[in-house]
Amino acid sequence: MKYWLLMGVIVAGLAACGDAEEADTGTTSSTPAESTDSAGTTDVSEGEKVVNSSCINCHGGDLTGAMGPDLTKLSLSREEIIDVLVNGKGTMPPGTAKGEEEVVADYILSLQ
Repeated sequence: MKYWLLMGVIVAGLAACGDAEEADTGTTSSTPAESTDSAGTTDVSEGEKVVNSSCINCHGGDLTGAMGPDLTKLSLSREEIIDVLVNGKGTMPPGTAKGEEEVVADYILSLQ
């Protein structure tokens, strides 16, 4: 009995890692996902939006870890983060950033 309960919790948690509530409205943003201000600082707000809608279910509201690992203390490069977002790793499902992997990686790296 305990095994089935544990499996149910794991499956429910993995399902929460995706953004099942997000509906495709068929509209696209006219602003770039990543931009720089006059000081040359990268704007990571688009990545933050994706993280808040797709990642906090597993990584916690402050991204310091819940079911998933702490994203504020990663030792991964930008390319490695993008690879995990695209291909998944361990219990991390692939494709959760839905084409926004680069801005998500930039946002995660801004937390370090």
